[in-house]
Amino acid sequence: MKIKRYKKFIIVMLISGLIGGMLGGFSEKISKLDLSFGGNMSNLISKVLFVISIIIIIYLIINTIYIKSNYMKVDLDNVPKVISRKVSNVILLSTVLSIIGLIGYAVVINKSFDKGSFYLIIVPTIILIIAAFVLMTTMKYSNYLNPNRKMYLYENEAEKKHFDKLDDGEKWVIYNCSYTTFNKMQKVYAAILVLIMVLSMFINVPIVACIMIGSIWIIQNLIYSFEARKYEKM
Repeated sequence: MKIKRYKKFIIVMLISGLIGGMLGGFSEKISKLDLSFGGNMSNLISKVLFVISIIIIIYLIINTIYIKSNYMKVDLDNVPKVISRKVSNVILLSTVLSIIGLIGYAVVINKSFDKGSFYLIIVPTIILIIAAFVLMTTMKYSNYLNPNRKMYLYENEAEKKHFDKLDDGEKWVIYNCSYTTFNKMQKVYAAILVLIMVLSMFINVPIVACIMIGSIWIIQNLIYSFEARKYEKM
């Protein structure tokens, strides 16, 4: 019975040991390969982010046009799932596009110190402007479709006011999703740190990457712990 209880842990340890043994066996051969991106890393990241941004922008434009063409025709007492799903997807991807724009700023600023290509900062700036415009437009459609749960992005405590307007079922969904996200991110942080440690055996990985991931992991757990303690006295 005790073996079954720790079945997943044993399997993970066995797989980790197997992968570690394989990497150790091939480490000499792998170390001879030129896996360092060197100065091309910024170019590679810039191109990947640009391509992803173009794909997202095309998706956002198509879906925003669709929503704009149909949202006024909807019965507010029975909003089709197609419309509501497209609205939520556009809001999500607008946020993702904003994050990509901020990453683009970091890449361009880092790159500009070496080659003086600071003018490229216009690219992430345009991406952020597009993301903000699409997000504000879609929020207008969302407020129309959900008149009892309107949310104004730039209002003070907008998220809290929107949350208070939700019913108990919707709040339960948010609670559940939040905990699931928190729980799964523990595994994501651990996996990223393990990946960085493995990569550092073959390529030069900046120590700041480990520090940033570890710091975010610690901060997330501290926030959760402090918030949980607030309810212990209740």
